[in-house]
Amino acid sequence: MSGNKSKKSPRFRRPAVQEDLPLPPPPGPPLPAPEIELAWWQTPAAIGAVTALAVILGVLAVASQVSARRDRALAVELETRVQTLTLRAASSQRVLRVTPNPRSWSAGADATIAWPEPPELLDLYLPVGYAEFPSFAVTIDKVNQGRMMVLQRVMPDSNREIRLSLNSSAFGPGEYRIRIAGYTWRGQRVDAGWVRLVVK
Repeated sequence: MSGNKSKKSPRFRRPAVQEDLPLPPPPGPPLPAPEIELAWWQTPAAIGAVTALAVILGVLAVASQVSARRDRALAVELETRVQTLTLRAASSQRVLRVTPNPRSWSAGADATIAWPEPPELLDLYLPVGYAEFPSFAVTIDKVNQGRMMVLQRVMPDSNREIRLSLNSSAFGPGEYRIRIAGYTWRGQRVDAGWVRLVVK
């Protein structure tokens, strides 16, 4: 046996061939992100409408509160006015003695009383012993409103006091001016006293 091994014939390799491959596209601007479709309540128009509605509702709420407060104040005022203008039965009696100023109106109130509720019968005593007249005329005016009462030929009692009984429901809060005039023997009036009465 021969010791020579059979040699394989070498394989022939194909020569390298340069192939033209397509080049990647040049870099360009980034592609826009895909648009996300919003729900109708997320759109700017819907958000603006909701904000405007909230502002309008807030303004209406404030206006309604102011109007309600004004209506309540008006109702209280009207109730007080109705009570003031309505003559009601007096449930009690009070004596009020006020000495008139014999010279002129006083600088301040000669008497101040609280408006009674429920109404009272006010017995107003006006001492006129300083004036030598047999009878008097009494005029009651309410400041900023007008004349309320005129009494003529009022005779003082044995204590030389003019007595008037008044229902307090006929006199609301305010300032009242009582003017007293004496009658001469000729029937002429002569000023004899002044009273400023304040009802609170």
